[in-house]
Amino acid sequence: MNNIPTADTVPHRTVAVQYFSSFGGANQFATSGPGKTSDWAGFKTGWDFKPLHVEWGLDSALGTGYSGPLVFQTKARIQPWEDGMFALGVAGVALTDTRRAGDPFTYAMLWHDFHFVRLHAGYGLQTNGDSYLFGVDRTWKLFERNLNLNADVVQSRDQHGYITAIGAKYDLSRHIVLETWANFPDRDRVSVIAKINFVFTF
Repeated sequence: MNNIPTADTVPHRTVAVQYFSSFGGANQFATSGPGKTSDWAGFKTGWDFKPLHVEWGLDSALGTGYSGPLVFQTKARIQPWEDGMFALGVAGVALTDTRRAGDPFTYAMLWHDFHFVRLHAGYGLQTNGDSYLFGVDRTWKLFERNLNLNADVVQSRDQHGYITAIGAKYDLSRHIVLETWANFPDRDRVSVIAKINFVFTF
């Protein structure tokens, strides 16, 4: 999804190396400041310990004076019923430059696949940033590759505002996934994030 986590995890022994940029208004990746491009790099990988599936990763801002901080994220999911997933996770755990980093974001997410659409719902906890999390997505085939269209909404400004996002993800090849989304806050400028994922299975 875009601004919300999901109950999905990276498949077992798969690594996704990511590079992404933020443009336009303020968002969680706009470390260079509103109106300036901000660049990030990182990776995530998945391990299966059936019935528990675990994902973890690291990422960091690049080129914003001193790069960093280096942040850690992880989640664990189960499948409590057919076509349903539940996950608990934490993101934004600073491993370096902890004085510059924000507080971690802890969340619980649930999704159900209705086959014509998937619905996502959950709740996140963060200092002055608790939020209800909602999303919807669907995947089609385009030129025999997966195209995922999605939208989500999160609360902002300590539950006094909202950010709606609309995004798309396309499997350009077996090893390259393109991803982009636009944020539409109830205040402030629109921002756009563009991401490229290099995916490898071992």
